Amino acid sequence: MSAQSLTHLLIDTDVDFDDYMAISYLLKHPAVKVEGITVTGVGAVHLSHGVQNISNFLTVFNDPEIERIPVVAGFQRPMVYSNTFPFETRQAADQHYDASFPRTNLNPTRTDAIAFLRETLKNADHKFTVLMIGGGTTWGHLFQQAQTDNALQDLLRSKIDRIVMMGGNLLPQYVQPGAGGNIIDALGKTPYYTNQVAEWNIFLDPLATQYVFDSGIPVQLVALNACNQILLTPDFLRQLSRISNPVAQFLTQVLQSSTIAPGIGAYLYFWDPLAAIAITDPRFIQFTRYGLRVEQELNEEQDTSGQLIPDDAGAPVDVALGTSPGFVLSLYLNTIAGKSAEATTSIAD
Repeated sequence: MSAQSLTHLLIDTDVDFDDYMAISYLLKHPAVKVEGITVTGVGAVHLSHGVQNISNFLTVFNDPEIERIPVVAGFQRPMVYSNTFPFETRQAADQHYDASFPRTNLNPTRTDAIAFLRETLKNADHKFTVLMIGGGTTWGHLFQQAQTDNALQDLLRSKIDRIVMMGGNLLPQYVQPGAGGNIIDALGKTPYYTNQVAEWNIFLDPLATQYVFDSGIPVQLVALNACNQILLTPDFLRQLSRISNPVAQFLTQVLQSSTIAPGIGAYLYFWDPLAAIAITDPRFIQFTRYGLRVEQELNEEQDTSGQLIPDDAGAPVDVALGTSPGFVLSLYLNTIAGKSAEATTSIAD
């Protein structure tokens, strides 16, 4: 098997539990070079906590080069509306699920994601892949700005190879296997939203997602249709806990935390980690191209904002509808264990 070429990666994250899983996989993968991590406050974590958490999380890898990866603050509010996760969810993310970081990262963080991204693209002599695992707000602002900035538009189209985004779902009325929304699932016994058709990353900022889709850059959407095929199970957690390195032990602490553990084997899926694997091994994910538009209208009584609607006139998006759970989980665990080359070779055989 020929060696994989190096993927230069920019990550945008809301620092949820599965973001730690996805970023860990990518930082452990020898064919990926992460060159910047922007943090969005539109999602699980509050912005200031998220920036500090990701910066300190980089010390888990005990690698000075990883610790120097730029960590940059994005936005505290979405481009449209004010949809938010439950307070308990955000508090748990702020407290990094009570998992401990080895130490404080002394490398400084930055405060202007838009300026950082523009500067990074301009100075690079290679193309980037972009991973969005916290919604589209950061990049939505950048693509909005590019509509009246030709130099920025040229830069984006010349320096970004593709965008991989975890988010969205196509309903059963559109595709098989269909996937319903997951908004109310997270709201407990007293849901304060009526939306039954959208996925959280899109629901939090549907306008930003539309800007991403309309950017003219190839988009691969790792949707619930595929993610729902890989439930996070107690067996997966057991296998992860047996890997004796600091990264696996940190992730084990996160998954065993009081707010996450009840969902293992019940309602938590391989969301962001599957998007990470789409970066390195897209052959394990089945994509189908659709023209898509994002429902923008908010109706509090029967809300459908954030719903993805197939439309021939919509932006072309490759949507993940299926995956290969056994291969994906094996690849993930082996990569966390530092055996990604062996895993890839054995799976190829």
